[in-house]
Amino acid sequence: MTTLSVRELRGPEATDLLTGKWRELYAEDHSATPFQSLHWLTAWAQRLPYTATPLVLTAVSPTGRIVAALPLTRHEDRTRPRISPLSAPHAPCLRPIGPHANDPAVARAFAFHLLLAAEQESAEVALEAVDADSPLGHALHLVGADIPWTPTRSARTTILLPVRYDTLSPSVQREHARRRRTWTRLATNHTITYTSTRHLQALATAATVWADLQRRHGPLQHNAGAGDWQSVLEKTGAATARIAVLRVDDHAIAAQLCLTRGPHCYTLPLVADPAHRHLAPGHALLRHLVDDLAADGIHTLHLDPTTSRHHASRGQYGAVRPDARAALTPARSAAA
Repeated sequence: MTTLSVRELRGPEATDLLTGKWRELYAEDHSATPFQSLHWLTAWAQRLPYTATPLVLTAVSPTGRIVAALPLTRHEDRTRPRISPLSAPHAPCLRPIGPHANDPAVARAFAFHLLLAAEQESAEVALEAVDADSPLGHALHLVGADIPWTPTRSARTTILLPVRYDTLSPSVQREHARRRRTWTRLATNHTITYTSTRHLQALATAATVWADLQRRHGPLQHNAGAGDWQSVLEKTGAATARIAVLRVDDHAIAAQLCLTRGPHCYTLPLVADPAHRHLAPGHALLRHLVDDLAADGIHTLHLDPTTSRHHASRGQYGAVRPDARAALTPARSAAA
């Protein structure tokens, strides 16, 4: 597609698109992740401060049809306007959605529109978590240093499910065996439990655990209050979101928030209690999670960059390069 125009929607117009045609654009884009879904974006849009407003760029065909849209936020709380991704910093990826979301012409149109905003309005365009290998990433690179953005390349690891541990390298199999022995010894004197939410009430309760572990874990780009996460996850729903928690004697030591679409699952950063770092709780939770997701028919687990870096390096779960798809799941409780 080479002939198109970009229309900028702000405030009520942007909200009308999010609550109206967005569902159709999302359904037409099989590569869109849950972080571009209607419920996720509108939940965070409703929690914007009074100095910020939703801003959506739309790519419009000559017939007037919206073929792609890019969800952003416009902030007026500084000496000059600032444009950032909608739901930032709580989403690990920024991409357009729609039937032509991956069209290079669409990406170039969006990138040049943002460049004009930076030049004509002196706006600060601060984009985060754009895949450098995506059409939008290439387009932003084309406009040069005029738009500051944080590119990522292969930072999000994808694990194919179910994990075939017997196909992993001997050294990796030994590491898994060593960690299992540690937890087997621990289980002789302690009660170890893995739970995964399956309904909205459990999700709301787990959101409090997730937020508390974030505070204990230390500063994270996704830090938000328990009330924020409960409100967002209530809107997202238990069919799309799940929180897995690992406990020792009823004490939560690790938690993982996942969003799903179809047979694919995406994570936000795993959080763990630093007091139990010696037990490698992140690895223990991830082992339970991959089995849990596989049992629910999930085919791929897309780990966020932070979890990928700390818990899935060196092919410990047969990790492969991501295929830019999304995810979905129910929920169950099991002993660790």
